[in-house]
Amino acid sequence: MMVTSQKLTTDGVVHGFFGRAFGRSKGLFASLNGSKFVGDDALCVQQNLDIVKCELNAFRIVTLKQMHDRACIIVDSGTESDMEADAMITKATDVAIGVLSADCAPILLVDEENRIVGAIHAGWKGLVSGVIETTINKMSGLYGEPGKIKAAIGPCIHKDSYEVSEDFPRKFIKADAYFSKMNSKTHFDLPAYCKHRLMRAGLIEGNIDVLDVDTYANPKSYFSYRYAGQNTGGICGRNISAICLRQR
Repeated sequence: MMVTSQKLTTDGVVHGFFGRAFGRSKGLFASLNGSKFVGDDALCVQQNLDIVKCELNAFRIVTLKQMHDRACIIVDSGTESDMEADAMITKATDVAIGVLSADCAPILLVDEENRIVGAIHAGWKGLVSGVIETTINKMSGLYGEPGKIKAAIGPCIHKDSYEVSEDFPRKFIKADAYFSKMNSKTHFDLPAYCKHRLMRAGLIEGNIDVLDVDTYANPKSYFSYRYAGQNTGGICGRNISAICLRQR
């Protein structure tokens, strides 16, 4: 039902990168769609979020209206869902924070010593805008230290599947290492670039896990916006990735 990272498997923290199986949604949203903003039945989405909440044994779950930007909010025990942002951090216990993706990279974070967790929705626009740096800075502001933060980059589109236009690399600065030619076409290595930005924000390389799951190459297991665009008119659900601090 979900995959986890050994980097984040620690006392007092639960997390999961969920695929599209075992939910309540139907049709092109089948079945564990976590987004309220893609045209799915609202009741089905709420049931899906409840499934994730129960799987993580959380009291409640908070998700966002994601904007492909750099905004990061601090979640407390009373924060409501659907605020406009692409990342969250929290020190509140038993509150799961979840980001939604369908090829973009979900990144979950934990500073075990300082009891802070975070969740980032990292598409290319958010990465260029600085969503990772904004989030790490906010975590550090809550008595965290970048060098103590561990991160896992979850299922997303990988280099072999991510063909981009010839002018796409111009949107980035000093990122040539993350573009390559495959069959004369330009491809972008999204998870590797996420790892680069995490390290630039102060994380230690050994504290970063990259899960080897390509959403585009596994459309039966994960929602993929690019796959849907080529096969089902671009309509699809969103995978949810969530993390929760537990009371000790």
